[in-house]
Amino acid sequence: MARPLFFTSRLLLVLLNGFILFRWFQEAFPPSAAVARLLLFVPWVVGLFFVALQVVYGLLVEPAYLLPLLRRRYLRPTQPLPPRHAPPFPRVTVHIPCHAEPPGVVLATLDAVSRLRYPDFDVIVVDNNTEDPALWRPVEAHCARLGPRFRFVHVESLPGAKGGALNLALRLTPKETRVVALLDADYVCEPDFLERLVGFFDDPAIDYVQTPHDYRGWQGRRFLRGCYWEERTGNVLQLPALSEWGITTLIGTTCLIRRDALEAVGGWSETCLTEDSELALRLEARGGQGLFLARTFGRGLLPETFLALKKQRFRWVAGPIQQLRMHWRGLLPDRSPRMAARHRWARFFQGLEFVSTWVMDLLGLVALLGTLLLAVGRQSIPLPEGLLPLLATNLVTQGVLAWLRGRLLGCSLREVFAVTAISSALGHTRRQAVAAAFFSRRPLLWLRTDKFQATSVGWRAALATTRGELVTGLVMLGLGVLMLSGTDLSRPDLFLLGGAACLAEAWALLCAPYFALTANAELRKGVKARPPALSPGRPAVAAPATAAACRTAAESSPAASPPP
Repeated sequence: MARPLFFTSRLLLVLLNGFILFRWFQEAFPPSAAVARLLLFVPWVVGLFFVALQVVYGLLVEPAYLLPLLRRRYLRPTQPLPPRHAPPFPRVTVHIPCHAEPPGVVLATLDAVSRLRYPDFDVIVVDNNTEDPALWRPVEAHCARLGPRFRFVHVESLPGAKGGALNLALRLTPKETRVVALLDADYVCEPDFLERLVGFFDDPAIDYVQTPHDYRGWQGRRFLRGCYWEERTGNVLQLPALSEWGITTLIGTTCLIRRDALEAVGGWSETCLTEDSELALRLEARGGQGLFLARTFGRGLLPETFLALKKQRFRWVAGPIQQLRMHWRGLLPDRSPRMAARHRWARFFQGLEFVSTWVMDLLGLVALLGTLLLAVGRQSIPLPEGLLPLLATNLVTQGVLAWLRGRLLGCSLREVFAVTAISSALGHTRRQAVAAAFFSRRPLLWLRTDKFQATSVGWRAALATTRGELVTGLVMLGLGVLMLSGTDLSRPDLFLLGGAACLAEAWALLCAPYFALTANAELRKGVKARPPALSPGRPAVAAPATAAACRTAAESSPAASPPP
């Protein structure tokens, strides 16, 4: 019920907005402003198409954030199964790819894996292309100390980055292995990671089980605290809710994959920057299903500098666009007949969302040029009646939705604002990633997230990492002040709207240097994070394991898990 209501309200808002602006374009512009009118009208008409796409994608995504308020009982599992203490125990091989990682970080991951409460598993650690023996030799020695379950492989000149390392691990996996588990080199997993998830593979329809990204060592720093809650918004609210609607994806670490399905689709991609979600797309194309649980089973390390965060998010944005370029033919209705329609549309709009935002930004620049022409000619165009209340309604709606997401996450209003600011600060990086993924003729480099302890680099060097955002933000700030200085607040005109838009964009861009300086200042002061507990405080609730149980109605499914 929530999605139709959301769609109807958004559609009515778009139609009403479109009707008001269409009449405005026809009546408010004098003949002397014909060029400016054209520069404003064309972006508006083209933008309507992309706004419609965003409304359709929003129908899929935005209600998902609030699903815990809308469901008393989930129809698909959101929590793990009880620990398995009786056969069968399918053989599990844990794959841990490494490249130039701090030995202490990897050793902590291996120690956590050694404490897994599961009778039949082994571990393959693949260190690829690490030139310094001082980084991989301690890991090799530690694997030897942990016993025959742990196998260490060091290889040089291995192509394919992380995907290449995972494919090598797959080739080295014992024949009797039925399930492959993936852990990043910095993820400290829970002892029950395997015993509470392997039961889902009793259902032959399930190809993979994904658990959320979670992190440790963030509690004592403002920058890391904002990054943590920004990341958790999708992992705790959106992705489990999309799984409830049958739309699941792989996001990498702390996941389990059926070995036969992984080999049937040819293993991991060695060219896509998001090899995990690209694999999920190919699994769906052969009719496979996945689950995304809301329970944490491992905690990793967050990027400690804003530059490292930008590199990570560049990869996460460029990857889905690469997937769209590689697989768009397979998303057509006559291709991949075993792929569910909901998966087809979700994958299509996932990549197209970033593209539409990028195109809307370009159209905004054209509209800005038209507004500047009016300013040069000193022609004031009054805003249509009803437009400002509509914009205010949309702004209030977005604020209420952000507050509700914060309440569901359990974070404060200050942290909700930090989430919005960090997401806004990454807008420039998202635009760069879209352009690179679409127009670069060379393969994009796979830039890993640095796990070494970051150090302060000085405020000038920190600021230099956001030079593009800083310069563009100052320009937009100047334009916004210039436009607002020429408007009459008693008679709202186009300059008021343009100035407000420029100031909003300036705020988003200037958030980037602010966070770069904040992260650097905390490193300079040596701010330490409080050591987090390695186990979650709340108990998990059992959930149904089979596809049949997943499809059972809420009223007749007592085993289905309640919202977290």
